[in-house]
Amino acid sequence: MSTPPSSQDDSAASRAEAARARADELRVRREELERGVPTSTDAVARAQRRARESLQRARRAHHAAAQQHVAAGRAHLRAAAAHEQAAILAGDGAGEAHQDAAEHHRDEAFRHENAAQIDYAAEDLDRQHQQDWDREHG
Repeated sequence: MSTPPSSQDDSAASRAEAARARADELRVRREELERGVPTSTDAVARAQRRARESLQRARRAHHAAAQQHVAAGRAHLRAAAAHEQAAILAGDGAGEAHQDAAEHHRDEAFRHENAAQIDYAAEDLDRQHQQDWDREHG
């Protein structure tokens, strides 16, 4: 088994290598269980460490997703403002199209704001699970 990269390394290559290492560990352990090999304290410790790392990755992913939604929402609000400004300058014909586009961007900003709140809530839940895990497993 290869040593997985640090759980702090967020590069795609590092995440892929870590996933391969975890899959290899699980495959080996499944084969051991099929052969009747009892669970060792090392295997338990490794599984617990992997569970903690998984929670940390999930929390970081939810946080990053929320931040991306916030940024996207802000971009949509800027686009809405630009369309509203263009509507003022364009007059009746093109102005209505710009107002429609501005409304669309405001709707998208609202959607991203809601998605960010969902991801922040998921991050909080991940954090709570981590705290519960730490209390239970010391």
